[in-house]
Amino acid sequence: MKIIMLGPPGSGKGTYSKKMSPELGIPHISTGDLCRAEAASGSALGKQIKAVMDKGGLISDEMMVDMLKKRLALPDAKKGYILDGFPRNIKQADMLEKITGVDMVLNINMSDIILIKKIAGRRVCRKCGNIYNIADIHEGKIHLPPLSPKVPGKCDKCGGDLYQRDDDKESVVKDRLVVYTKQTQPLIDHYKKKGLVRNVDVIGDPDVMMPIIMKTIRKA
Repeated sequence: MKIIMLGPPGSGKGTYSKKMSPELGIPHISTGDLCRAEAASGSALGKQIKAVMDKGGLISDEMMVDMLKKRLALPDAKKGYILDGFPRNIKQADMLEKITGVDMVLNINMSDIILIKKIAGRRVCRKCGNIYNIADIHEGKIHLPPLSPKVPGKCDKCGGDLYQRDDDKESVVKDRLVVYTKQTQPLIDHYKKKGLVRNVDVIGDPDVMMPIIMKTIRKA
């Protein structure tokens, strides 16, 4: 099973991908993690990627595809994969289709109102990067409970201070959602024409959503 995960920032697609991976027996391939690992590897490609990342630039489509080729050639990806973070536009989708097939595009949907509250409630540990969320969201029948630390402002794992990232602030989140919709809707339409899109509406926390997601995949 070869799955592409789509969804706006804060929709939980990374969390769901990690939980789906052991159930389906296929790897979760996050392109963000892939870039960091390649940069740390010291390979020729990794050195190029590190140079771009150090300058705050964007990894080229060609570099990304080269990394994906390497990753998809590993034994654990022979049965399939869950791809998170790529493609982001139709050009990238065309490049991906030249190196691998796609069986399903799982599109995670969440309203902008909930997304803004959810992302704005996110808190990150300065020391270890562990993530919490102080938002207790009730919207209609949807309830997303907080993931709070035991001691307010402190990480349960290492005791580090928690903070709100600049790009998680409400005004920035609104701009990010506008950009996401503009860039990604044509991609969703592209895959819809191929009959590959399965939409999943978030109605609760991961414990509620995982059975729904797995049922959607197995039905397809």
